[in-house]
Amino acid sequence: MRFPKLRIGYRLLLYFLTVLFVVLSIVSVISDRFAYGISVVCYTLAAVALFVSSYYLILDIRYIVKDIVKPKIKANPFADRMTADYRLRTVLFAVPGLTGNIIFAVFNGFVGIYSHSAWFGSLSAYYLLMSVMRIGAVRQEQKIFKISEESDRMKKEVAIYRRNSLFFILMSVVLAGMVILLEASLGGKNYPGFTIYAAAFYAFYRIIMSVVNMIKVRRESSPLLVIIRKIGYTDACVSMLTLQTAMFASFANGQEDFVKLMNGITGTVVCIMVLGMGIYGVYGSKKMIK
Repeated sequence: MRFPKLRIGYRLLLYFLTVLFVVLSIVSVISDRFAYGISVVCYTLAAVALFVSSYYLILDIRYIVKDIVKPKIKANPFADRMTADYRLRTVLFAVPGLTGNIIFAVFNGFVGIYSHSAWFGSLSAYYLLMSVMRIGAVRQEQKIFKISEESDRMKKEVAIYRRNSLFFILMSVVLAGMVILLEASLGGKNYPGFTIYAAAFYAFYRIIMSVVNMIKVRRESSPLLVIIRKIGYTDACVSMLTLQTAMFASFANGQEDFVKLMNGITGTVVCIMVLGMGIYGVYGSKKMIK
């Protein structure tokens, strides 16, 4: 089934009406101020408009990507290489995470010293380890790129893989300390107002993408890329743990025993997972060299 073609002006009007009807539907649910008949009309119009506009939106996105974005990417040598070179994308996309880790390490360190908080001190130690691991991986990539001999490059990457695996073992100790503080009700994270929903969406997005990247990187015979993806996966899992503490802080009033139990279980699972990755990486690096 194909819908008739619409001019750009009519498409923009359709998108505007879709947003309007969806907003009215949400307002109807939240405020419960509309009459029953008006609410039904809003829901119906929102559903129909969303269905139709989705069709045209897909066509518009395809046109933008195919006829506008791709030619510009092809015309730019760096952008063209970025789309074709998985290794380059992996290393460059690790830089924003590195910047965030450094900022959080410094911030939590200052807060921990000022407030004499062991929780913020442990967070600073965690982000500091993440920063060291990511800095090491990004810097070593620059050196590895200059090595022409494949066997020498592999030995260098395996050495980085092994060193970061040892850092994972150390990180599991830091995370264990964080879990102990959570069990003692001396730590946790909280988000004001509705920002917790945005944090939840971002945390779930990160964990999904980290799993997808872990699957993709298995196709590459590069220990360096594997360890970069493992760092991102670990960071996403710890973000889920901190999100859980924030969700409990916002919605689990009067259920302290249950909160401690769940934080203990989730924290222990994350610690064991990080420790397991570290031990597996240390022993697995020996097989890579062989």
